[in-house]
Amino acid sequence: MHHRKILALSGATLALVLVPSTTALAAGTTVSVRVEGKSRTLLSTTVVRTHAGSITKGGTPPGVCPSTTAAGALDIATRHRWNGSYSSGLGLSATQILGESHPFNPHTYYWSIWVDNRFAPAGICGLKLHRGEQLLFAAVPDTGTDYPIVINAPRHATEGHPFAVKVLYYNAKGAAKPLAGARVRGVGFSAVSNQQGVVSIAAQHTGKLEYSATSTGYIRSAQVTVPVSP
Repeated sequence: MHHRKILALSGATLALVLVPSTTALAAGTTVSVRVEGKSRTLLSTTVVRTHAGSITKGGTPPGVCPSTTAAGALDIATRHRWNGSYSSGLGLSATQILGESHPFNPHTYYWSIWVDNRFAPAGICGLKLHRGEQLLFAAVPDTGTDYPIVINAPRHATEGHPFAVKVLYYNAKGAAKPLAGARVRGVGFSAVSNQQGVVSIAAQHTGKLEYSATSTGYIRSAQVTVPVSP
């Protein structure tokens, strides 16, 4: 995991070089933000729209970290309830989000950034956003797989009929792979994915069926909702 930390920080440093304080990235980008803490979801998927300005958390100089980047999206989604650490060499790094702290030094966990379930290629102030992107901030250990889990599910189901969902994870190359042994949980439901990452779920009642997936050493999935009709 150490090499990822270096990548994220070097991305932040690169952003400081390539994006001077007088440069304004296009405002008004709509993205979604989710925050997964060490043991629980801190922020479910939240859609936000960025705006002009700059982030000054952790002593970041005005103009250095545009509000149109991942830092700005996080700031809006959390209603400013996060903090970071800034240095002229490394840039701004998130250290606390929604009350959960993972200081940069010393630490065994840190806040990683993912874009569309792929590890971010730049730091929090260096990510130029594109409409519809999904940002994930997750507390991950220095060592381990810690890849994001996703669930592929049907758009709707019929009461009394089982349906299959597939649990996947995105590896270091950004490729989706089946995840065996993942625990899929919902109200009154719990099952483990098979070798193909598949779980069969019985739709016993009409309404909305909500569930998510977890597995040791991976980032828990976002909650998935499947409407069940008669």
